[in-house]
Amino acid sequence: MRPPQVALALAALAWEAGRVVPVESLLARIWGEAVPPGARRTLHTVITRIRHDVLADDGAVVRRVGGYLLDVKESAVDVLCFRGLAKEAAAAPDPAPPLGEALALWRGDPLTGLPGEWAERARHRMRDERKETQLRWARTVTGSDPVAAATALSPLAEEHPLDELLAAALIEALHACGRTAEALAHFARVRRTLAGELGVEPGTSLQQVHRMLLRSDGAAEPVRPVPLQLPVGLRHFVGRSAELARLAAITADEHPAAAAVCAISGPPGVGKSSVALRWAHLQRNRFPGGQLYADLSTVDPADAAVVLPRFLAGLGVPEAQVPSGFEAQIGLYRSLLADRRVLVVLDNAHGASQVRPLVAAGSGCLTLVTSRSELSGLAVTAGAHLLQLDVMPDADAHHLLAAWLGQARLAAEPAAADLIIRRCGRLPLALAIVAAQLSRRTDLPLAEVAADLEQTDTDLEPFAHSDPAIDLRRVFWRSYRELSAAGARLFRRLGQHPGPHLSLSAAASLAGLPVEHTRELTAHLSGANLVETHPPGRLHLHALLRVYAVEKGLSADSLAERQAAVRRLLDHCLHSAGAAGALCYPHRDGLPLAAPEPGAVVERFADHAEALRWYADESVAVPALLAMATGAGLDRHAWQLACSFAEFMQRRGLWEETLRVHAVALPAAQRLGDSLGEAHCRNNTARALVRLGRDREAVEQFERAIELYEDLGEPALQAYVLLGLAGPLSRERPSRALGPTLRARELFLQAGDSVAAARALNNAGWLRAHEGEYEAALDACRRAQRILADLKCPDGEGHAWDSIAYILDARGDTAGAVAGFERAAELFHGCDDLHPAAETLVRLGETHVRAGDPAAAAAAWQRAADFHEALGDAQADRVRVRVAALRAPQAVGARRTAGR
Repeated sequence: MRPPQVALALAALAWEAGRVVPVESLLARIWGEAVPPGARRTLHTVITRIRHDVLADDGAVVRRVGGYLLDVKESAVDVLCFRGLAKEAAAAPDPAPPLGEALALWRGDPLTGLPGEWAERARHRMRDERKETQLRWARTVTGSDPVAAATALSPLAEEHPLDELLAAALIEALHACGRTAEALAHFARVRRTLAGELGVEPGTSLQQVHRMLLRSDGAAEPVRPVPLQLPVGLRHFVGRSAELARLAAITADEHPAAAAVCAISGPPGVGKSSVALRWAHLQRNRFPGGQLYADLSTVDPADAAVVLPRFLAGLGVPEAQVPSGFEAQIGLYRSLLADRRVLVVLDNAHGASQVRPLVAAGSGCLTLVTSRSELSGLAVTAGAHLLQLDVMPDADAHHLLAAWLGQARLAAEPAAADLIIRRCGRLPLALAIVAAQLSRRTDLPLAEVAADLEQTDTDLEPFAHSDPAIDLRRVFWRSYRELSAAGARLFRRLGQHPGPHLSLSAAASLAGLPVEHTRELTAHLSGANLVETHPPGRLHLHALLRVYAVEKGLSADSLAERQAAVRRLLDHCLHSAGAAGALCYPHRDGLPLAAPEPGAVVERFADHAEALRWYADESVAVPALLAMATGAGLDRHAWQLACSFAEFMQRRGLWEETLRVHAVALPAAQRLGDSLGEAHCRNNTARALVRLGRDREAVEQFERAIELYEDLGEPALQAYVLLGLAGPLSRERPSRALGPTLRARELFLQAGDSVAAARALNNAGWLRAHEGEYEAALDACRRAQRILADLKCPDGEGHAWDSIAYILDARGDTAGAVAGFERAAELFHGCDDLHPAAETLVRLGETHVRAGDPAAAAAAWQRAADFHEALGDAQADRVRVRVAALRAPQAVGARRTAGR
């Protein structure tokens, strides 16, 4: 291939096949530091030649943002094959065959004839990798074929005379094949070379081999090394201090009476292996007997027999002396560990049964297990300490990104960094994948990556990786594949729920299963760490697991199955809201709902408090549920769902949320031509606009709702709107609102709605009070209070008491006003109507201030601030400012008194 730029470009792309190579990197690898003018155009020509003249149909060079990617099979690139075989050997029962196969791929020097600094660096790296692989292969075969090992190592030792690990391996091989004199002579040569060139003595490992030679007196004995099998830990490990401290506490006893076992579990990608290896490396000096390590993800869940021979070999047992029977191997393994302090790390275990035969029994030993599954059985049978890992706290997630990218880069784009962390769901593996990509692209703005991650709501492609060990889909799949068919189906259904968490009944509705069967399946999902129970009694999927569940559903389930699940879920929400409303707001008429779909489970509530808790839990998902309904063409479900939650949302002061929800619900009702739904939506929208001070818009919505109800022949519903309309009118002039209020009362009386008529009577009294007609106002409000108390309408009675207290305060009856406000707040709080409760307490505080009792005023305002805070209302801060202003003079006065 000429010119050489074509070969260099192909080599540079093949070196990182399957990954994007930035254009700047390609230019530097081809031309070095002196990139000529026009090099980018030349690169385009070079890429075209590679596509058409070199690859043809054997692969493709793909243009990606910022660079190019060579898309070929791994088998087409010898360096990838070599590294893949070397990695395979690390997990193989017998690593010699894959290592030998990897070495057989070599044909002379790599990248022969290619010029430039990058090619030379790549050659040096590959020579080092080959040397390391040859060393691993020789150590593996020293016991079975020491002559071959010595033959392979001798020329390497000549080439690298200062490599002590290489020298130690050659000495062991020479000794094992009976050439102890040569082994001693080689040690002497290496010792002289180290002293002459570096001025140092041989290191510990080489001296240990020398002492073994001297003890052997010329007889070839197999070396029984202390096993040091821990893989390399993460370079960028941050956080997890509490978990590491707990692990350290388990081994704090220098003379333990029994072996310790600790099992770390958690969702896939949460960093279980990283935590285990971090702790193991930090504490390895506590285990002078060595460390044994096995990745059990590559082992049959029911078969630990393939691991035991590896462990026995690591403990110095020659292959010929390993018993053939599994039970005999367990016995020998336990005997060898009986008087040693050895750390055994069993990574990625499938379950407790796979682990039990491998647990170290020696009193000084620790077995550290990681698993995606809950290993409570191991706690029962082996006394294991259980440690559950969750996603990273925000601070640790920032530290992880900073470890990869530098604090300065994060500080330059803090909002983008926060968004990346949020989109990764604080999952360590997802964060590490994104951070690694960013670390290779120092010119890439964080904001651009954050924007790309926006698609993670529906797609895990941003977390794809050519290495299946860290590709997020593959990592999730390893947990998913362990599920039963029914469990996998439920997992896919849970992914369809758009909210942050859901109830068991909602899960049962999605799956179309009875609640008890769903409970059993969710227990299995929880045991596999694919679903959490958080908050208590609610099911939660990590955001990225939910996306994976959606992806699996799209590939495994038909469109009809997914649509049926959506309809069952929406029916569950609608009918459950109807049941909750009947308990919480018994004086409000419910919506006329169609019968629920078969398989939809309707919640049954024991009492008012349980129904309110359900409303609070479910309300966070209402906007997403409406989007789901309209997306599925279920417009009736959309507007009915919005209206089913309207009363709860308004009583909680969720005015902005009410507007957002009904901005979706109103067009849905209009698309159906459903005048009743449109009127309900306009009325609810108008009430929220009033509370936000947007009176002009509110009046327009109220007036249109009145027209619709009038056309429908619904006088009682029309009356409710007239009461709402009185609010913005009263802010202009109270007398303007009195007419609609009295008209509403007439309509309620005609409809036989005594509760609503009494509410209207109280509103009329309130309006008269603002006109200074205190006698008539007080009479109206007292009559309304008695009616509402008799009809057991606590929130309506609370409003009546609030009106009475206001009038009494205006007339100078402070004691009566205080008692009235206290009673109103008590009634509002009792029915969880916190917003009016807070407003009443503010008025109570103002009454105390006028009466000269700042301590009582501060106490009332503090309670009001607490209610506002419970609602997430910004009013909490404003009220607290008033509390602080009241208490400051009291504190000064107290200090002055103390100083007298």
